[in-house]
Amino acid sequence: MGILNRLRYWRRLKADLTARSAADIPERLPAQHGVIVGTDSHPKWLVFDCPCRRGHRVMLNLDPGHTPHWRVNTTYPLTLHPSVDERSTVGHCHYVVREGRVHWIERTDRR
Repeated sequence: MGILNRLRYWRRLKADLTARSAADIPERLPAQHGVIVGTDSHPKWLVFDCPCRRGHRVMLNLDPGHTPHWRVNTTYPLTLHPSVDERSTVGHCHYVVREGRVHWIERTDRR
């Protein structure tokens, strides 16, 4: 793999950190890294800083016993289903993460 491809791959979103509980998540996460909270056999949450870079943190439920929930297909680079539709105090972010790339979905609710 050439250096340019390695740099592109490095810049993709990945869920390569783990924590046993939400209290163990670092206050500052490295750029493009997410944390899977729980155990290998029972992941509970996926936590990462929103790729919009407005400073809000995203926590996605991975437990299929609760609704809504997301499924992580691969962690390095990250692929998850369904899309993330995050509404927070800083705004509305809607995107899909496939192979570590963030694909923004255009908002249709603007007037």
